[in-house]
Amino acid sequence: MKQTDTGMTQSPANESAKQKSGKKMLLGLAVVFVLPFTIAATLHLLDIRPGGKSFGNLITPPTALIYPTFADAKGEQFAPSRWDKIWSIVMIDGQSCAEACQANVDKLNRIHISLNKEFDRVQRILILDGEVDAEQLVALQTKYKDLIILIADSPAQQSFVKVFDDTSAKGSVFLVDPLGNLMMHYPSTLGPKELYSDMKRLLKNSWGG
Repeated sequence: MKQTDTGMTQSPANESAKQKSGKKMLLGLAVVFVLPFTIAATLHLLDIRPGGKSFGNLITPPTALIYPTFADAKGEQFAPSRWDKIWSIVMIDGQSCAEACQANVDKLNRIHISLNKEFDRVQRILILDGEVDAEQLVALQTKYKDLIILIADSPAQQSFVKVFDDTSAKGSVFLVDPLGNLMMHYPSTLGPKELYSDMKRLLKNSWGG
């Protein structure tokens, strides 16, 4: 048996109990950090949502994304870390966001504003991987100041865009969670009320982001 500072001995059984207690504490801490995202994923995967059903198409299993560095429409670097700890509503367009694309951008802008106090938990991202009209791009950014516009022109950026294209058609609306998983997509024709309803449920039932 082991001699303690008080001169008393500590049995192997006591040491084992302390080790078990320490492991339980570590497990508890892990649960505190992981549980919020687990709850959100479970709610979506099992379609357990208070008061209704999701209008989006769940991606099962969610696709873990690898982020390249982008340049935004302002010429500033958009680093991979900018995707962390926030929900991202993503649109992909192959041109300089023509009429149909702009209609969807406007729809997402109105939905985002309607989130009120949850506004800062969400970011809107438009990725353009086709020919870019510089003047139109400036006009779009001026009109929608909170919209993040990224240009995909390198092989790594094109590969990133392909993950979305392989999931659904261009013009679709995608949802990326704060852990970097592409988890849902919506058709471009989806009404603003439906997407707003999904976002409110998601943010209410998740501590993440």
